[in-house]
Amino acid sequence: MSAEPTVAPLTEGAGFSIDISSDRRADIEAKQSRVAELLREHEREGMLLLEPENVSWLTSGATPRGHLDAESLPALYCTAESRWLICSNVDSQRLFDEELDGLGFQLKEWPWHWGRDQFFADLCPGRKIACDVLPGSAIDGDFHVIADQLAKDRRALSAYEQACLLTLGQVVAHAVEATCRTLQQLDTEREVAGQLAHRLMHRGVQPVEISVAADGRSRVYRRFGFTGTPIERFAVVTATGRKYGLHVTTSRTVCFGEPPDDLKQEQSAVVRVTSGYLAATWPDAVPREILLAGRRIYLLSGFEHEWHLAPQGHLTGRNAVELMIRPTTQTLLEPGWPIVWTATAGAAVSCDTYLVSERGPRAVTPTEVWPLKRVRIQGTECTRPDILVR
Repeated sequence: MSAEPTVAPLTEGAGFSIDISSDRRADIEAKQSRVAELLREHEREGMLLLEPENVSWLTSGATPRGHLDAESLPALYCTAESRWLICSNVDSQRLFDEELDGLGFQLKEWPWHWGRDQFFADLCPGRKIACDVLPGSAIDGDFHVIADQLAKDRRALSAYEQACLLTLGQVVAHAVEATCRTLQQLDTEREVAGQLAHRLMHRGVQPVEISVAADGRSRVYRRFGFTGTPIERFAVVTATGRKYGLHVTTSRTVCFGEPPDDLKQEQSAVVRVTSGYLAATWPDAVPREILLAGRRIYLLSGFEHEWHLAPQGHLTGRNAVELMIRPTTQTLLEPGWPIVWTATAGAAVSCDTYLVSERGPRAVTPTEVWPLKRVRIQGTECTRPDILVR
């Protein structure tokens, strides 16, 4: 069992893309079959999907853009054999040109001045419909909410989705590391966040969350965002990016000159904790036991209290957080689940995204040219990013 990265690193200027045509159509057809199963199971004639994460799931990646009003977001309506995009006339052309052309979707369009609810009021009456959320109290129809089943279906990524996730992970990790390699002393946190956002957007990745903490600000705030504070000694940089309708998260730390002793001690602790989490990241693993093992490592590292200060992990995917991992989480890990493990100690943060697999955790956000620490946990050698010294 190994927690070392299994994705080949990419270099500056590499083409971060995958062929999405036939594989994506096949992925959508497989999901259409799952929709048919759910409709038979719940004795429904159609399924209405309103939540963006479910629209993204069934379309294998379609992402709404330019929407300030949640009530105007695109939706989907499906029967066992057919599927329709439901959207306003403002969005239909772009969505088919850029997202859905050739993927088997038909169009149900409403004029922008109607509003989506008026369209649903005509579509839903007289039909037995499964849905992810109720479309509105004023809309008549026989609705049955199956949000929990859809959430379970979203968690396990298909082979196509895993390929998309691995490609996205390389882009985000590259952007974070390239930013750390090129940021300048006395750059502000805001300037560094802007540099990172530019790198992500240049590769078609939407920045969902970017945080930069200068010179130990992360000791005070576990969710630190970014401010006008200049970076004098060191910085912790984290990012969550979205592309193909999927999310990944990673973090790296950079220091000008030899890191302070307290930072080195803190970094060593978070590397050991995340290595412990990785060593236990296998199908059928119990989240409660994984977190308990992490608490013991925190204790042995001299940071017992740190476990209480910040979340340690979550499932990711179509939502940035599909399921928060807590001591009360009963759900066992399954193959194909993308999981983010995070450890914090003082100013140090260690965070990366992995895929649960039968062969052990597979790195989604691998390192490129970056110093590494090797840690042996329960007979397993794990490789984790260390501090980049410049």
